[in-house]
Amino acid sequence: MKTKFIALFLIVTSSTFGQISFEKGYFINNDNQRVECLIKNMDWKNNPSEFDYKLTADGSAEKGSLANIKELGVTGFSRYVRADVEIDLSPADLNNLSKKPDPEWSLQRLFLKVLVDGKATLYYYENKGLVRFFYSVSDTAINQLIYKEYYTADNQVAENRQFRGQLWTDVRIANENMTSVQNIRYYISDLVRYFEKYNEGDGVSSTVLGSREKKDSFHIRITPGISFASMSISDLEGSGEVIDFGNKVTFSFGLDAELILPFNKNKWGFFLNPTYQYFNSSIPYLNSTISADYQSIEFPLGIRYYIFLNQNLKLFANAEFILMKSISFDSKIYGMDVNTRNSCAIGCGVAHKKLSAEIRYYTDRELLYDYISVNTDYTRLSILFGYKIF
Repeated sequence: MKTKFIALFLIVTSSTFGQISFEKGYFINNDNQRVECLIKNMDWKNNPSEFDYKLTADGSAEKGSLANIKELGVTGFSRYVRADVEIDLSPADLNNLSKKPDPEWSLQRLFLKVLVDGKATLYYYENKGLVRFFYSVSDTAINQLIYKEYYTADNQVAENRQFRGQLWTDVRIANENMTSVQNIRYYISDLVRYFEKYNEGDGVSSTVLGSREKKDSFHIRITPGISFASMSISDLEGSGEVIDFGNKVTFSFGLDAELILPFNKNKWGFFLNPTYQYFNSSIPYLNSTISADYQSIEFPLGIRYYIFLNQNLKLFANAEFILMKSISFDSKIYGMDVNTRNSCAIGCGVAHKKLSAEIRYYTDRELLYDYISVNTDYTRLSILFGYKIF
């Protein structure tokens, strides 16, 4: 099932990666020459070590890297500077924390993302879950703000919060007491606010850019829909006979809770879409009538990719994994209790402001898993309509 889901996901998304566009920007090379260009704006989650650019819109793509570029920027969006810095590479995963409270330094050449630019400048670095902040004041060298989680001798998680002392010593806000740094967390929002306030108090304007803490990152939609569903069972009692319950037009109702992921320019979303759906059918069989009475609340988890056409109009594609456990309301098919297994779905659609429409195909779902000698074939194609309420 896992392989099947990955294959469906690749089919849905394979045509979308080219949607990342080249945008107006610049870079500064090792000869201190500033070159205006078009940069492929990936809105990197992990700080890049290289990037693609074009010198003209019709030109071929070229590559810049830490070896030959000192600085790069996407106009109005982000800026990175190259720096040789000491960085603490202590593990950040709680399962692998160090037992040493002191940083474990390594000299690295990195592209650091500028979050706040002013007399005091705040930089950001992230790579595979490792998050580090750096700072400089006026023309001083760039240093890391030190924060580290570690295990004590009795296996308790403790924190080295030396960054607060660094702020108090090197980036002290005028006329503030020490409480101004005592409650600061090692988060983008807290540190950006602090550096802004420091620069304002020093009479120097700040430029704030590059923070990925974006507004409107969580959405809730109601998603009523129409489904074209079919159901059949086979190998009943080893006969090999197929009992077809036919095709039905049914209705569904769901709630789509979506979290927009904070990278790649809001193009990716993770969603949970609990949905009520049903299938009812009765057919003559031998000398009696048999029925399928199936209704459930399913819990699809999925990834959604957006292609923005303009500010209000966007296309999207989904790949979903539908959990085996659902609420089945004592459903029965030919008198047998329903017990479902995992399945998948793919879909694509269009959204305009608060409204959306989607076509979604659900792969075959096993409904009578408890009965070894029975196979079910239940598929459906749905048209879903959405209205964003939050």
